Amino acid sequence: MGASRVKNTHRAFTLAELLVVLAIVAVVAGIMFPVFLTVKASAKKTQCISNLRQISQATLMYASDYDDYFVLVNHQPAEEPNSHNDRTWVQMILPYIHSFGIFQCPSDASDRPKPETSFDQDLVPGDIYSQFYSASLRTNAGYNFEYLAPIVKIRGEWTALPKQTESIGDPSGTLMFVDSVFSVKNGRPEGGGSWLVVPPCRYEEHGGVVVDSFTSSPASRGAEVFSPNEGWDLLDQIDSPGLLYGGAWPWHSGHMNVARTDGSVRTMSLQSLTAGCDLQENWRGEIVNDQLYMWDPQ
Repeated sequence: MGASRVKNTHRAFTLAELLVVLAIVAVVAGIMFPVFLTVKASAKKTQCISNLRQISQATLMYASDYDDYFVLVNHQPAEEPNSHNDRTWVQMILPYIHSFGIFQCPSDASDRPKPETSFDQDLVPGDIYSQFYSASLRTNAGYNFEYLAPIVKIRGEWTALPKQTESIGDPSGTLMFVDSVFSVKNGRPEGGGSWLVVPPCRYEEHGGVVVDSFTSSPASRGAEVFSPNEGWDLLDQIDSPGLLYGGAWPWHSGHMNVARTDGSVRTMSLQSLTAGCDLQENWRGEIVNDQLYMWDPQ
């Protein structure tokens, strides 16, 4: 009897089966892709919170070393300022952080100027000090300087009047830093962040008298106050002189990270940032609830 021969057969996928498998893969990918994006965005927000917390703690450490005064907006000595002695608040707290990358939110993928670009006539392009100065102006931590470290003109001279940390009545309810943007064009952020932000409201009424909350302290009462913008711009206009949302920007799915003067950080909506303020463009709206308005430390 001859040996039987076994015929090996290999069954291939039919075109219909292959199309079904591809369709299933496409459906699964369609379901998982938004999940991956959400996880990625959440990780960036968490890193941004960590960055902002480190910036806040560094600022408080700076204050403890300088008689509990908040950091100045910038420091220019009596002699003629130049790139070696002119310092922004970012540069002044940098020794407490040791990493310049902390000042950039990972969710901010906008184009930033080249490091050698100079924005100050006193600075020298290509100089390492100028590069740090220029980059520090685009940090994503916007400083609430109008209330914490205002610059006022007294007897014809611009003077910094930083507040002391002990003067803050509600440290956990007072804004110190907020996620920021340098510029917004056609709804798209560009240029990185902004080292300074301005509050949504400035004036309030007491007993029928309108009071400037920027100059509420005895040292600054009635003085001219420096501000890079005259309040918030609420329309995305290319040629608008104002700054959209005062420089604050919701990098995290319509929300932004906010650091308080006690060092804590939380995520808030843009609307929450204006609580207690009758928001109108260019500071035309007044502060209507001091308890809810988190910009003014009083």
